Amino acid sequence: MGKTSPQPRVKPSLGGLALFALVVLFATNALGQAEGQTAFAYQGVDRHYVLHKAPDHPDPVPLVIALHGLNEPVADMRQSWTMDAVADREGFDVIYPEALAGRWAYVDSRPVTLPGGGSVDDLGFITALLDKLIADRVVDAAHVYVAGSSNGGLMAWTMACAAADRIAGVAPLITGMIERQIEQCHPKRLVPLIVIAGTDDWIQAYDGAMAPGFRLLSVPESLEFWRRLRGCGTWDVTELPPHEPTDPTLAVLVKWTTCKDPSPQRFYRIEGAGHSLPSFAALSDREERRHGGRSQTIETAEELWSFFHGSAP
Repeated sequence: MGKTSPQPRVKPSLGGLALFALVVLFATNALGQAEGQTAFAYQGVDRHYVLHKAPDHPDPVPLVIALHGLNEPVADMRQSWTMDAVADREGFDVIYPEALAGRWAYVDSRPVTLPGGGSVDDLGFITALLDKLIADRVVDAAHVYVAGSSNGGLMAWTMACAAADRIAGVAPLITGMIERQIEQCHPKRLVPLIVIAGTDDWIQAYDGAMAPGFRLLSVPESLEFWRRLRGCGTWDVTELPPHEPTDPTLAVLVKWTTCKDPSPQRFYRIEGAGHSLPSFAALSDREERRHGGRSQTIETAEELWSFFHGSAP
C-alpha cells in the first residue's frame, strides 16, 4: 500500500481543552452521585446501567454506549473519561451498561454464565436496552455510537460485527480482536471505525498474545481485517504535536484512504503508551505502575465525539 509523508497537524484551542478536562475531574463524582443505577430485566436477570442525560434536551438525542473494562466499576470509568462533560456541551446522552460478573460475553468461545445457568447474551442485552431507549423517545436511533475500553473494547468489536445495522460508529479502545471474533464477523455494513491503542500495552498486548483456548490478535492484524473489508489502498500518517512538552509518548494518527467503502477508518497509534486511554490529565503513580504510561497528547472523549459527529449520517 502507498503511504504519504507524515505532516504535523495543528489542533486549535488545546489550552482550553486542557482546562476543560481538569474541571471535569472534579465534576464527575458529583454527576455519579446524581444519577443512580437503573435495573433492566433481560434473560430473567436484572441488568444494570447508568444513563447520563444531556440537560435541556427533551427530544431524542444521539447516544454513546460506553462499555467498561474487565471488573471496572462504572463509577471509575466515568471518573477516568470526560465523556459526560462532552455530552453536556454537545447535547448527547451517554449510557453505561454493566456486565455480569464484571466481564462482557463478546464471543461464544468465551462465555459468561448466568446465575441460574446458561450463557449471558450481552449483544442481546445491549440491543434490547437500546430498543427501550428508542421506544421511550430518549434516543435518536440514527445516531447511536459504541465506545468500549479493554474488555469493553472487545465487546465493541462484536457490536461492529453483529450490530452494524443498529449503530452509526464504533470505537474499540486499547485492545485488538480475538481470532474467533474475526471468524464470526460478517457485518451487514461497515460502520465508521476509530481505534486507539498504546504500543507498550502489556495487558491487552499490542502485538497480540496466545492464551488457553483463544488468540488475541495484534492491533495491526485487527485493523488489517477491516482494511480488507473496506478495500482501502493507501493511508495517510500524521504525527500529532505534544500537548505536554515532557510527555514521553508520541501519538500518530493513521487514516486509510482510497477505499471502496466510504465509511472512515482511523487509528491513533500511541507509541510508548500502556493500557490506558490518552488524556490531558496524568495518571496517578499507582495506576501508572499498574497499566503503564499514559499519553497526554489527546483527550480521548473529545477525539471520539469529533469523529462520531463528523462521520454521522
